[in-house]
Amino acid sequence: MATAKKITMDELLASAPESVNQLNQGETVEGTILSVRKHEILIDLGAKGVGFVPRREAGHSKNLVEGETVTASVVDTEMDNGMSLLSLRKAAKDRGWEEVIEKMEKGEIIEIIPFDANRGGLLVEYEGIRGFLPVSQLSAEHYPRVGASDKDEILSRLNALIDKPISVRILDADRKTNKLIFSEKEAIKDGLNERFDSLKIGDEVEGVATGVVDFGVFVNIEGIEGLVHISEISWNPVDDLVEKFGINDEISAKIIEKDTEKNKLKLSIKQLSQNPWELFEKKHKIGDIVKVKVIEILDFGLVGNIVGSEVSGFIHISELAWNNGAKELKNYKIGDEFDAKIIEIESTKRNVKLSVKQLSENPWEKVKEKYKIGDVLEKPIAEIFDFGLLIAVEKDVDGLLHISDLAYKKVSNLASKYKVGDVIKSKIIEFNDEKNRISLSMKAIFDEKWENIENNYDLSGALKGKVVNVQDYGIFVEIEEGIEVFIHKNEFSWDRNENIKFKVGDEVEFKIIVMDKIDKKLAGSIKQLLKSPWVEVTEKYKKGNIVNTQIEEISENFVLVKLTDRFNGIVPKRELSEHFLKNISENFSVGDKVTAVITDINDKRKSIALSIKKVEEMEEKKEMEELMKIYGV
Repeated sequence: MATAKKITMDELLASAPESVNQLNQGETVEGTILSVRKHEILIDLGAKGVGFVPRREAGHSKNLVEGETVTASVVDTEMDNGMSLLSLRKAAKDRGWEEVIEKMEKGEIIEIIPFDANRGGLLVEYEGIRGFLPVSQLSAEHYPRVGASDKDEILSRLNALIDKPISVRILDADRKTNKLIFSEKEAIKDGLNERFDSLKIGDEVEGVATGVVDFGVFVNIEGIEGLVHISEISWNPVDDLVEKFGINDEISAKIIEKDTEKNKLKLSIKQLSQNPWELFEKKHKIGDIVKVKVIEILDFGLVGNIVGSEVSGFIHISELAWNNGAKELKNYKIGDEFDAKIIEIESTKRNVKLSVKQLSENPWEKVKEKYKIGDVLEKPIAEIFDFGLLIAVEKDVDGLLHISDLAYKKVSNLASKYKVGDVIKSKIIEFNDEKNRISLSMKAIFDEKWENIENNYDLSGALKGKVVNVQDYGIFVEIEEGIEVFIHKNEFSWDRNENIKFKVGDEVEFKIIVMDKIDKKLAGSIKQLLKSPWVEVTEKYKKGNIVNTQIEEISENFVLVKLTDRFNGIVPKRELSEHFLKNISENFSVGDKVTAVITDINDKRKSIALSIKKVEEMEEKKEMEELMKIYGV
């Protein structure tokens, strides 16, 4: 086909006859397309000249080509360039409304090609008239079945229909309001009711997936919409449908329910095959040994497929081993196969419980025969927890030594005090048949020691022990395992200014000062191994005693004088001299030898007051009395 020669606007105008038939505004004319450009179309009107059509006035109804005969409406008879302004859209629209009304009344099926889309539907131009195909009027094949919140996906599905022919019927047309609505549903409904009626519950049908959402898969079956709910996908639980199905996937399913009002079907994929649970119950019973393949590992057990069936079973950690199933769980991985015993079949819940440990004899019964309550055991630590120690009593049988049964005092941070393998001495206090576990106690052993504590220790004399705990307020000293003595820091020394420090492991000598057999507590004192400085000084001195001593310390208002190596007496400033002393240090110095008389002994305050001044007064009085004797006064 020869390519039409491109012609310029000046050439067109020059070729036009000098006298042309006059055009009238609104007139409909026919012409031949001379050129189709990006923004304009030129039309040869013969004797009436050349027409100019802006591209926006061409419409979306079809592609225009050079040489094609078209009908246009005159908008302006003569523009500045000498051409007439024409509109293909208006001409088409005028003719189109008549055709649209006619086709709607006849119910004809027509073909449209969408040129744009929004979330509400498709934009269409038919016979020069803008129209709309709502989402709700799309067929099951084209309806965008996505999650309600996924608006972007809806728009993406609709955009995929742009420029593709769709068979529709005109649902509504109103020239006055310029409303034109199409329906794909109406176009395909011919014979739909018959096809729907022909389908029966139980029929196997073939279709195409039109939407995959969280709750199921929508399927188009020759224009009839069906839904496979997620519960009808498989006999086994399905988590993610998007991973399993895609749009346009071919779907085989069984009809399980018909909605005659909406012409919709409820479908099932899983019911195309026999219920595996029914097959399982026919072949298996409680006590059977089955092969299991691990498909999931949980914190509290294993989920495994029973090999040779589509049924899964569950093994709780308590059924993995007679002892410490939680530890045994760590030895399993996905894909492991092993034998297990069926211990429960829950038909209503379609649940199978399995056990590994019950494949072997329960060692618990032998342990109960071997041991009894009250037996003292010396066994190693198997595991250390925050709440206590797990003691390996026998193979596959543990004993629990709870933290509350370790000692009568509060115990914490067991990992710092014990290690796995340490041999612990404890007493059996209970057999737990439910957990197949022995309850142990170290306190129960200590009870015997406490009962005879007076016979085992000289509570009135000096005892020795090792520091096991150091706190700001005192120390804990262990006499033997389970017997500890608390010594408050005030009991370290008679001298509170003496800063005595202890560390764990130090050997300490002390005396018991408090014993509480009910609460199993002992309190001790280091200082009371020595005589109290107060007792010592009060045994040596009485009120009125004259003391020859020395000054140990000088203060602003008093001096301290030595009475014993561990006790000082106080001489107030007013008792230093009969003369007024402005500054004690001007008259007295540390180390000065002085003679004083004891004026007060205060047992409550543990203080002794002395006076140097009164000694001077006594001496003066004595001298006076002697003079009086001499002179007979």
